[in-house]
Amino acid sequence: MRASGMRRVLIATVLMAATAAAQAEVFDANASGDSVRITVNGPLSRLFSDVKGEYDVGGLFGNDDRDDDIWAAHGGVMLTGDAGAQQANVTAGLGARLQYVDAEFDDGGALELGGRLEVRMPGYDRVGFSAYAWDGPEAASFGDLDDVFEYAVAIDYEILRDAAIYIGYRKLEADFGDAGETEEDGVHGGIRLKF
Repeated sequence: MRASGMRRVLIATVLMAATAAAQAEVFDANASGDSVRITVNGPLSRLFSDVKGEYDVGGLFGNDDRDDDIWAAHGGVMLTGDAGAQQANVTAGLGARLQYVDAEFDDGGALELGGRLEVRMPGYDRVGFSAYAWDGPEAASFGDLDDVFEYAVAIDYEILRDAAIYIGYRKLEADFGDAGETEEDGVHGGIRLKF
């Protein structure tokens, strides 16, 4: 990996996480055999008064499917709320984020559109299911990145009302055109802490 690209992603991730952590509501960290991801999110009103929605910043470091280093950093906003399910506690969100990916052989970023879903059943509300997906097509990409797509699913258990453990699956695909593709995927375990 180019050292300058790695430094840029590391600095951006640390600055975003440090800025957000001062106002954090949820800290999420997970790890697999090949990667580590840390995110921080919370209400936008903590950063900008009278603004609805949530902010989300984070970064991933790991190895891709070719065992090359991969760094990714993102920052975005999302409008969230009750999805209106009658027999379950379902929250959903839609939004946009910028994601920068630095692979061993190239780097670039994209504006991604996507969202997330969380489901908790009445009577079993300590157990939850969550999923998210983000897509940055070629028309919204910059640098050497042609497109990027990321999704994940997870099941969690709230040990305490403000602390949960979870297991899930995540896949991040980044296409750099002629330079090639990079893919990071696999099962991961994590913790989610609410402050």
